[in-house]
Amino acid sequence: MGFLTALLSFAVTIGILVTIHEYGHYWVAKKFNVKILRFSVGFGKVIKSFKRGETEFTLCAIPLGGYVKMLDENEAQVDDEEKHRAFNRQSVYKRFAIVAAGPIANFLLAIVLFAFVFILGVNGIKPVVGSISDSGFFDQANLQVGDELLSINYSPTPSISEFSNQFIQAVDTQPLTIQARSKNEDLKTITLNIEGDFLSNPEQGLDHYLGFKFAMPELPAVIKTVAPNSAASKAGLRPLDTVLSADGQRIHTWQDFVLAVQAKPIKPIKLVIKRNNATLTRTLVPLLIDNLPKAGVSVNVTDNYLKDWQVLIKKDPIDAFLSAGSKVYQLTLLNLKMIKKMIVGEASIEQISGPVSIANYAGKTAEVGLTPFLSFLALISIGLGLLNLLPIPLLDGGHLFFYVIEIIKGSPVSDSAQQIFAKFGLFVILSLTFVALYNDLIRLL
Repeated sequence: MGFLTALLSFAVTIGILVTIHEYGHYWVAKKFNVKILRFSVGFGKVIKSFKRGETEFTLCAIPLGGYVKMLDENEAQVDDEEKHRAFNRQSVYKRFAIVAAGPIANFLLAIVLFAFVFILGVNGIKPVVGSISDSGFFDQANLQVGDELLSINYSPTPSISEFSNQFIQAVDTQPLTIQARSKNEDLKTITLNIEGDFLSNPEQGLDHYLGFKFAMPELPAVIKTVAPNSAASKAGLRPLDTVLSADGQRIHTWQDFVLAVQAKPIKPIKLVIKRNNATLTRTLVPLLIDNLPKAGVSVNVTDNYLKDWQVLIKKDPIDAFLSAGSKVYQLTLLNLKMIKKMIVGEASIEQISGPVSIANYAGKTAEVGLTPFLSFLALISIGLGLLNLLPIPLLDGGHLFFYVIEIIKGSPVSDSAQQIFAKFGLFVILSLTFVALYNDLIRLL
């Protein structure tokens, strides 16, 4: 993945999410006739600006947020004839609605994006059990190799991705009910009693946690292309060569060949290959590129490679929006669970990601295709909306917290109290930023 692709994808991601978030504030404020002085995407030096009506729209150099500046007596002197349009003069309920509109806009964006993904259709791989460990949950549940996993708690799981999503959403439900279909087309229902907390360490992978591996379509170890000046080129490998063995170990699939190369970086590997009807011996010395051993070849993929494995998940518009709303709701609950676990120390703060990780994933999903990028955009939009609803001063949630207190006690929170909480909020935000950047750095290293 190129640096420019990641950078451009990150700019598009942040630009869309910030614009929608700030537009939520802007739209509701305009409906309440609050005067908007500036609508800004980004902070710092102004790159581009134009004025429409009474509002200046700006694009600034630091693309890590944005703001809507409203007429407010707490920030500047306001003429008497415009005081009724000042933000601070609005009722607490109107101010609450204006502030809450930003995060709500992010959740609505996520619903729209997921709905488009469902309408366009998502390709996936059927969730078929490939292997089972002796001591895992799947072994105890009497699931067998070749079983296709049809549902979790009666929610369909047509793909590996959907199975993973449904499991994470139902992880607190005990026991889990899994429906499966065997290789003989026999239907069976399994009750799965699980122990431990998967969400405390989701990076271990669902298959490792449950004690199984998904079956994946296997490709023969047939070379399609050989890169010039690569290790394979220097070894004399050619397109359509079939790798039969590596250092005496039989090679059955392309994955076997990849693992053989990864096992011996920059060390000679004796290959036995088949070329036309001849069996030949070649010595391959993988080159270390980006700290990974590379042979410099690509695999030959046949046209019907995924025919029996691939499934297309596609919905009509109404069902797509209903499913998208349900998905956003479930993912929001999941995010709240993770936040709670990190606060009480049941989950690692290593899962917090910063701008570098977001740029990395944005670039990767953009390279794969439109639907993966839209799904990624929806996930980040949910995260942004939820983050802004946290009751931390300086965030939208902090303001909403003060408005709730104002509604309860009948008067605004004092300026001194707000200043104290603002300092605390700044400390929390700076701490989260430091953790996120530190995690990004560790991942890079």
